[in-house]
Amino acid sequence: MGSSRRSKLAGIVLFTLTAVVVLGGMAWATAASVELARRNLLFAHQSKVARALGELESNITWFLNSESNRPYTDYVDYHDVEPLAVLNEDGDELDVDRVLVRSTLAESELPHDWIDLYFQVDHHGLLTSPQFEEEGWSWSGDGAGAPLDTEIRARFAWKWLRGVLPQVDLRKRLTEARREAADSMRSRFSLALRSSDPFRWPNLAGLLPSRKSDLPGALTPPALPAELPRKYAPKDQCIESVQYSVKEFAPPFWLEDGQNSIRRLAFVRECHRDASVLYQGFIGDWDRLKPILLGLVKEWLPDADLEPVLAHNSPDEENDDLKLRNFPAVMMVPDIAVAVNAAAWKSVRGVLLITWSAAVAVLAVAGWGLKSLVALTERRLQFAYAVTHELRTPLTTLRLYSDLLAAGMIPETSRQEYLDTLNRESQRLSSLVEGVLEYARLEHHQARLHVKDTDGASLLGAIRETLEARCREAGVEARAESSVPTRRHLVTDIDLVNQITGVLIHNACRHAKTSPRPVVKLLLGGENGKLHVDVIDSGPGVPRIDSRRIFKPFRRGIDADVAARGGIGLGLALARSWAELLGGRLDLVARHDPQLGGAHFRLTIPAQSTNGAAS
Repeated sequence: MGSSRRSKLAGIVLFTLTAVVVLGGMAWATAASVELARRNLLFAHQSKVARALGELESNITWFLNSESNRPYTDYVDYHDVEPLAVLNEDGDELDVDRVLVRSTLAESELPHDWIDLYFQVDHHGLLTSPQFEEEGWSWSGDGAGAPLDTEIRARFAWKWLRGVLPQVDLRKRLTEARREAADSMRSRFSLALRSSDPFRWPNLAGLLPSRKSDLPGALTPPALPAELPRKYAPKDQCIESVQYSVKEFAPPFWLEDGQNSIRRLAFVRECHRDASVLYQGFIGDWDRLKPILLGLVKEWLPDADLEPVLAHNSPDEENDDLKLRNFPAVMMVPDIAVAVNAAAWKSVRGVLLITWSAAVAVLAVAGWGLKSLVALTERRLQFAYAVTHELRTPLTTLRLYSDLLAAGMIPETSRQEYLDTLNRESQRLSSLVEGVLEYARLEHHQARLHVKDTDGASLLGAIRETLEARCREAGVEARAESSVPTRRHLVTDIDLVNQITGVLIHNACRHAKTSPRPVVKLLLGGENGKLHVDVIDSGPGVPRIDSRRIFKPFRRGIDADVAARGGIGLGLALARSWAELLGGRLDLVARHDPQLGGAHFRLTIPAQSTNGAAS
């Protein structure tokens, strides 16, 4: 049947192409969804990094600008001012043009805990601090004395700075710090412009604080007193007023002593007094400043870290965009590549699983529909082939014999034999047509039951009559047994039960007669309100490949030969449909019976059937 094979092949090719298109599109959509989710997570992470960098740099810039506004005189122990009035202890006004005023850095506590010492280096290289007088420690700490740990830190820093600064070229270090900050700024924006990945570096616009009120107070200096404190001093101790100008603080740089590896941050600005140049600034402790800076970005990057950028450990190109532009440190962010991939899959897996399930379900339905269509086409072809063959034989016989009889070519002694053959072939033809019509009625649910009251003996008698007649025609031994009481009351369609068992007996006889000892056995039993009719033969049994297809319409055994055995593959399909009409079922109990060796079929129906119409 070449057309059947072509239909199957066309169906397989069509389904394969459809599956490739659907699954290929789903695979592409899955990859695109995961990649989009990954990029969104990377963008969110880079936005947090940009926000954290902006927060750090804006706070540091604000702090440096605030310190740059500190007057030159804050770094001098005493400076002269022109007072509005000077009163003695008795309250009398004195005639004084100038008075000496103490530096505010010596009169109050340091603005931040991480700052150890303020200092000044004049044009002669002399190091002084407003926190120290020439004779020694003088900082009053708001009149109550500095805290012990602050005093110890200041003394240690003073001693340490006096040993480090003589080896430092402050002008060169300030120039280098400003150049490195400018290079860092150009490098960052150049990297952002060169990057082919738009998610590599998000735009900082809108991420940086724009108002002073937006900034945390960790690095913001306290407001200076509106009016400088005034103290009485003899006129001969007053110094002359000088003209000076100060520059903004340069980005801080690291100072190291080179001996015990003590490292401090130096914040320095350049001052011009008359014609001379001097340097003012302060030094801070990194171990105390670092937690403060990390606290500013904890909201966005709780696992971030800051590492100093020294001459021997400049950040590589990968981390160059994480270096602070106005601070000698780089922000270290944990690698989130693996975490991002896992999080991206987790964020889209629910939708993808549902989508994949829907796609597979659609393909399954399409495959089932296509398979059903191919199977229907194949069944139609098989039906057409079987019916054509089955109709051709009786029709040919009827036409030939009727022509011979009409032409008077049959001797009188043989006429009865020819008439019997015509009668037999007409019955065969009628049975074939009736079978097809009955299947059509079952398919359209037009069949009706005709239930009757009977008993076990009557039902067994009707079935046994059919069994013996079919077995006698086929030359097969018939056996019938019953475990149902003869007076057992039954309500069922006796004719339909007989038709079902007739199909089973006919098939059993056809297969049993090929065995050495052909036998067909019928068992009638029942339990739990069910009636069982078992038909067992001694034939070759049912091959495994046929066990699932023999109940389908227009399907015959794989080894069946239509020409030799006849039939259109409709008997068992009709029998099963009739059994369901009775409210029961027809099953293949065993492909090879343990005793007889052939197939074992069982009809199970309710003993009290109420379906259909009583006759």
